This record gives sequence, C-alpha cells and structure tokens, in this order.
Amino acid sequence: MIEKILNSMFHGNLKTKIFLWSVVLMAVSALILLMAGIILGNVFLGFGGVVAGLAGLITSQSVSLNDLQRAKKKKKKKKEKDKMQDDMPSDDSEGREKETEEASGEQKSKKERNREKAQYLSSLNDKKLKKIMKEHKVNQIHVKVMIDSYPAKNIEQAPAFMWRTDTMLHFMILTGQAEEFEVPLEDIKGFLLVKNVSADPDKDYASFQYSTFISKMFQPYLPEYFETTNNGQLERKKNTFRIEPGIYLTNSSVANLRKVLLPGVAFLVDDQVIASTRFNEYFKELYRSSLLCKNMVISLEEYREQIPKTLDALLDAPISGTEFVNTIYDLNKYRLISKNDVVTYTQRYRELKMSSH
Repeated sequence: MIEKILNSMFHGNLKTKIFLWSVVLMAVSALILLMAGIILGNVFLGFGGVVAGLAGLITSQSVSLNDLQRAKKKKKKKKEKDKMQDDMPSDDSEGREKETEEASGEQKSKKERNREKAQYLSSLNDKKLKKIMKEHKVNQIHVKVMIDSYPAKNIEQAPAFMWRTDTMLHFMILTGQAEEFEVPLEDIKGFLLVKNVSADPDKDYASFQYSTFISKMFQPYLPEYFETTNNGQLERKKNTFRIEPGIYLTNSSVANLRKVLLPGVAFLVDDQVIASTRFNEYFKELYRSSLLCKNMVISLEEYREQIPKTLDALLDAPISGTEFVNTIYDLNKYRLISKNDVVTYTQRYRELKMSSH
C-alpha cells in the first residue's frame, strides 16, 4: 500500500499528486507545530498543530486513492471512446463509401460487359451468324440497326437485327450473346429526335474500331459526330432517336427503322422552333424534313423533293397574303429553301391571286 501511495505521489496524475502531497504537508505541519508547542510551552502552536492534523485527517478521508484512480481510468476510457468515435465513419461517410463501392461495382460490371461483348462480336463469322439468326427465327425481311443505348436492359452501343410481325417490332441484339426482345407496335407512336448527346468518338463503339466480320457489317450504322463549343471548350456530340419503351438508336439507323415501321410513322421533335407559335405548320414540316436530312434519315434528294410539295400546299393554304410572304421569307432565312424558290413561289402566289379576282 505504501509503495502504491509513493508511486502515485511521484507518477500519478496532477489531481492525485496535489491530494497526496497536501495530506503529507498537513501531517508534517501538524507534527512540527505540536512539537514546537510542547517544547516552547506555547498553547497556540499546539492548537495549530491539532487543527493541521484534523485538516489532514479530514482531507485524507474525503476521497480515496481508488476513487482518484477510477476517475483517471474513466477519463482515459472516455478519451479512448472519443478517439474510437472519431475514427469510426459517420453515417454520411458510410453512405458515401457505400455509394462509391456501388459505383465501382457498377463500373466494373460495365467494363466486364464491354469485354464480353468485344470477345463475342469478334468471334462471329458468317456461318455462326446465320445459325444464330435461324435459332432466333429472324424474319427474312429484316434490317440492321445500331442501338446506342437501352437503359432498361443495360444495353449500350450494340448491333441488332430488326423486323416486324403483325403486332410486334422484334430485335435480336448482339451483346455478350444474342438476345431477343419485342415491342408492341401500338406502343410506338413515333420516333423522337434527341439532340446534342455527349460523345467520345475515341472510346465509343470500341468493338467497331477493329476490322471484324460484324464491325464491317455494321460500320454504316455508327453515329455521326459533330463539334460544338461550350464556354470556349470544344465538345463532341451526337444525335440519337428514341422509340418506346426507351430504346435509343443511332441517327444512321433510323432510315432502316422507317423502312420497317413505314415512312408514315410520326417524326417527333421537341425544340424551340416546333414549340414556337411564330411558325406555321408548313414551315415546321420543311424544318422537320431538314432535320431528317441532316441526320441521314432521308437523302438530300428526298429533301429537295419535299420542298415543292410543301410550297405547293402553302400556295393553296387558307392563309393571308402576309402570312404567306412571312413564311416564304422565314423558310429562306433559315436556309430551308433557296432564293430561287422565294422568287418562283412569290410570283406564282401573285398570279394565283390575280386570276382569282
């Protein structure tokens, strides 16, 4: 016990040292004062010694050494607990770490899918492909398309064969294997132009950057890229076309889509020009045709054939002379028709009005 007290006096914490040394000092003071009082015969010194002794006794009994040690241990445990809590991740950090792990897993699975797709596509030849098409009962009247993405099925940048039956539009997609799915024709109300999709031509369609049987077959259906600037930065973009239920086709595939769905299927555009009330339906008709031409859905010759059809309809339209002139000039302003078309149809409109009076 004495050894324990001595050790605490010299190696304990500050509170323990103060407690023990104060008791010792009061005990020593009590002895000195008592001895001095006895030797000198001074009652006051003796009384002071008694008071110092009582103070030391009361102090020593007010708290035990074990209490101080428990307090020390408790404080130490608290520090350890606080440190442990600091080291432990918070709920937010756990959530972020979990999201990072999930994103990493998703990225890994995407890379794995791309690797499997590249291996599968490079392994195909004419004989194997014919066998696969026979197994999936691909209709003899089919077309080739490139699916840019189909998020619902985790399909990206995959070649496909497409055909229709009475009520269904069928796809046989070549990814890591041949997959088939179908879409009810009644669900397809039209095909929607999706403009300015971010692209990376150096990384996109990696499986088609090598000379293989499949890459040569589907090369014509790769997307057409173009450049735009954003805050002075050059960006590469592409346009895609969406059909329900969320299948995105490359622009160069839509001509074949129209062959299967018939040319009369609606072409949908959601932009400021179509939404504007300034332009009438005759202007918008040629505008839509120009977008189809720019996106290689129809040829330049087909677009030129559409111009007189639309302008002839404009001549017969029940609109005012002012609206006719504004429409003709807007069409020329947006380079949808030539200046020669403006002169020709303005003259024809005047002749038509003069003959009607």
